[in-house]
Amino acid sequence: MIDFVLPSMRLEEIRSGNLWFSSRATVTPIRRDLCRIDFVAAWNLFLWAAPLVLPIFHFFGKRFLWQDQQTMIRQAQGLKHNPHLMLIDDADRPAKWYFALKANLLESRRTGAPMVHPMDGPVTLRWRS
Repeated sequence: MIDFVLPSMRLEEIRSGNLWFSSRATVTPIRRDLCRIDFVAAWNLFLWAAPLVLPIFHFFGKRFLWQDQQTMIRQAQGLKHNPHLMLIDDADRPAKWYFALKANLLESRRTGAPMVHPMDGPVTLRWRS
């Protein structure tokens, strides 16, 4: 299960029987042009192999976060030109929801009307990457 908590948190939980892995990633704005990425993970699998697994996890974790960082830098550069966004279905659904939530919140603040949530319930997304 992956939950996106707007505006800047991603929670992931993987379970298989009594085994689990859980992680949280947050993006915190520091300045208008700078954000901080924080990541933490916990699990109860491979505890016997922790001395071997932790260095491998740190290595791949840093590479994974570096890829996210590079993507955000490129997106920020491209968004400076206010392009029309071409979002695809399930893979970009969280981004579509974010933009819809943001638009509805701004409209609610502008008019004073209650905010309308763009989703009417839980949704299961399926895609491969």
